[in-house]
Amino acid sequence: MLKFRESRISAYHNYLVNQMLTPGFVLGEPDSAEGFFFMGEPLSPPGVEPIVRGRLFDERGAFLLRLEGQEALENPGGCVLQKQGGGFRILYASGKPLLSVHTESFANGYLTRIQGKLFDPGGKVRAEPLLDSIQVFGKGTQTSGGLLRIL
Repeated sequence: MLKFRESRISAYHNYLVNQMLTPGFVLGEPDSAEGFFFMGEPLSPPGVEPIVRGRLFDERGAFLLRLEGQEALENPGGCVLQKQGGGFRILYASGKPLLSVHTESFANGYLTRIQGKLFDPGGKVRAEPLLDSIQVFGKGTQTSGGLLRIL
């Protein structure tokens, strides 16, 4: 489990990860052409829809989906992406929930909550639901731009 418990927060938009606020996060290696990654990018006004990207795999390590924002660019797993007010959800081809992303508006900004159980190509759990957000696993650091980086 992530041991790093500090993160800068944004006055505009944050993600709830491991029960802490962060303006953005990177889980895994986004520069890898074939590997797992999942990230939430920082938002600036006037943006309100979260920018979530990733290469998602199932529990056996089979590649399911490449996510770019609220679009599936590659979808060999036959997943279904459903846009909803304030976010979206992704279902496995079987109809079982894979991932849910929802943004709430508050008087002083926005908060995005993510839920889902995510696996890497080896079938190892990299994230799972924790209360009303997501718990990620790995060694965490903070980049100079305030992003939470989890390897």
